[in-house]
Amino acid sequence: MVRKLWSLMAAVLLSLSLVGSVMADEMKGKITKVGEGGRSITVKGGDKEVTVNISASRTALEGVADRSGLKEGQSVTVDYSGSEAKKVSVTGK
Repeated sequence: MVRKLWSLMAAVLLSLSLVGSVMADEMKGKITKVGEGGRSITVKGGDKEVTVNISASRTALEGVADRSGLKEGQSVTVDYSGSEAKKVSVTGK
């Protein structure tokens, strides 16, 4: 009985951990606005525009040393969930 309970708990935890990655979105575009010293950016790609928060500890940055390196006009790919950026890749300047 205890073994079944542990197996069930492990399955539930695995499912919950996958939900966040499934719900993440990706957007490619240009930064149109940088707010609060890089704590948030607005990215426009095609006819869609999204504003995401950049966390110093939870957001992975590629192509810049830190969030202060994010500038308007840079081409980026943003992986985000809700209003929080999970990863920002700067692909052009």
